[in-house]
Amino acid sequence: MQITIRGHHLAITPAIEENIRLKFAQMTKHLDQVNSMQVKLSKDHQIDKHSKKGSANHIAEAIIRLPGTELFAQASADDMYTSIKMMTEKLKRQLEKHRKMQLDYQPLAI
Repeated sequence: MQITIRGHHLAITPAIEENIRLKFAQMTKHLDQVNSMQVKLSKDHQIDKHSKKGSANHIAEAIIRLPGTELFAQASADDMYTSIKMMTEKLKRQLEKHRKMQLDYQPLAI
C-alpha cells in the first residue's frame, strides 16, 4: 500500500506524517485491497474581518483507491491534527459502509 502525503502552503513535519500513517494503518488493518492513498494538507490564509483570526483554515483531504471505487473525505478545523482526525473518522465510516456492502453481496445463483 502506498501513502502519498502532500502539503500545500504547509510544511509536512515528521510528527504530522507519523500521525497520518498511524491512523491510516489502524483504519485499513482489516482491508487488504487498498491500492493507494493520497493525503493533501493545506492551510488557507484568509482572515476573518471581525475576529482577525483564520477560522477553520487547516484543511485535510484524502483519497483512498480500492478496486473499482474511490473514497474521498475532506475536513477543516482550526488545528491540523483536529482536521486530520475528523477526516479519518469520515473515511472510517465510508470504509465500514463499503466493507458491509461487500459482505452483504450475494451473487444470484442460476
